Amino acid sequence: MGVAVDNPYASAGPWLRGNMHGHSTFSDGSETFEDVLADYERRGYDFLAMTDHDIFVDPTEYRANTTLTLIPGVEVSRNGPHVLQIDARELIEPDRDRQTVVDAINAQGAFAIMNHPNWGYNFNHCPHEVLEAVDGYAGIEIYNGVIERLAGTPLATDRWDMLLSKGRRVWGYAHDDSHSPIDVELAWNVARAAEDSVPAIVEALRTGSFYASTGVEITDVAVADGALRVTTSNAQRIRFIGKHGIYRQTTDGASASYALPTDAEEAEGLAYVRAECYGAGGAVAWTQPVFLNADA
Repeated sequence: MGVAVDNPYASAGPWLRGNMHGHSTFSDGSETFEDVLADYERRGYDFLAMTDHDIFVDPTEYRANTTLTLIPGVEVSRNGPHVLQIDARELIEPDRDRQTVVDAINAQGAFAIMNHPNWGYNFNHCPHEVLEAVDGYAGIEIYNGVIERLAGTPLATDRWDMLLSKGRRVWGYAHDDSHSPIDVELAWNVARAAEDSVPAIVEALRTGSFYASTGVEITDVAVADGALRVTTSNAQRIRFIGKHGIYRQTTDGASASYALPTDAEEAEGLAYVRAECYGAGGAVAWTQPVFLNADA
């Protein structure tokens, strides 16, 4: 038996930066919808999803006045752990059963992200048993910027590795969760999309063709010649991480490669490989995992 590699970065395309979790005065944000769009546009973002709490705001009327590619979104907040509804078509009922919520999101062609699991005084906004029990969501927030000034921790790579190690194929997203201007440009996703359009960007974000960042810029992620190679413009150290969150390799520098196993038993023990890229001032970028499968 050989080893097959499922690589979410197999397609080519431009890198486009955006945020998919933000709030305006339509819910609990301090700035108007228009002012939030203008702020992200000034900062050079390519796409944005505004996700006011349990309110669907159709971005169609705002598109003529911004260079941003606007993706419709909602944060389903009432009655349980918060869930992002990305590429939303209409408001859904915030059922207490979050499986019902995720199913309703998927049924309308949108996709779901489980939000800020480590928010709160108990670092447990979304209990891990919920993350394990609910199926069909695209991924979780591994970094949520607004939690930098709230109780809990913005980082949730611990939850991510636990899910990945159980065989769940879920992506890691980073967002501002902006409620005021001080929350903007704390964390973002950079999608490798076929083009700068809503369908292309949504497809990249849904299928893992993106990386998450708080300041490190990745210029390429590739699987070639039996290795996972990550290239950045400003990382100082790159770590490759596998099953159970174990550090498999640490390389100092702006680029690094990790030799993927060719033995099926070794691949089963590793299960997946993802990279964390560390830069100056605590900045980090996270690649999505490549998955290893025994090829009969």
